[in-house]
Amino acid sequence: MNENKNDNENIFGDVIYAYTREDAINDNTLLEVNDTAREAGIKFPVAITKNLYHKYINPKTMPTGQDEKGRLWDLLSMFRFNVKNSEGSKLYYKVKFSGKLIDVIASVEPKSMTDPNPAITICLPEDN
Repeated sequence: MNENKNDNENIFGDVIYAYTREDAINDNTLLEVNDTAREAGIKFPVAITKNLYHKYINPKTMPTGQDEKGRLWDLLSMFRFNVKNSEGSKLYYKVKFSGKLIDVIASVEPKSMTDPNPAITICLPEDN
C-alpha cells in the first residue's frame, strides 16, 4: 500500500459531477416541507419527491373533506410515529390516503457533501 496516499482520497479519482439534494430542490424534483415537519416534531430538514406530492399530497382531484395540509401532516406524522422503531438509514412505512394504503420510503442521509447534518427524503418506491 502506498503510504503517501491520503486515506480520504477516493480510489476512483475525483468526482466529475454530482447531482446534489440542493440541485434536486432547486429544480423542484424534491420539495421542501420543513415548516410542517417542524410542526410534526421532526427537527431535521425534510423533502418529499415531486411524484409523491402530485400523486398523494396534492392530487388533481382531492377527495371531499381532505386538503394538502392534512395529507402532508398524515405523511409526516406517520414518519415520526414509525421512526421510533426503525434502525438504519431507510425507513419503509405505510400511509393511508382515501382508504388506500400507500408504501413510502424515508431516507436519512447527510444534507450535502459539505454538510454532514442529517436530512430526510420521503419518496414512493418507484422514486427510489
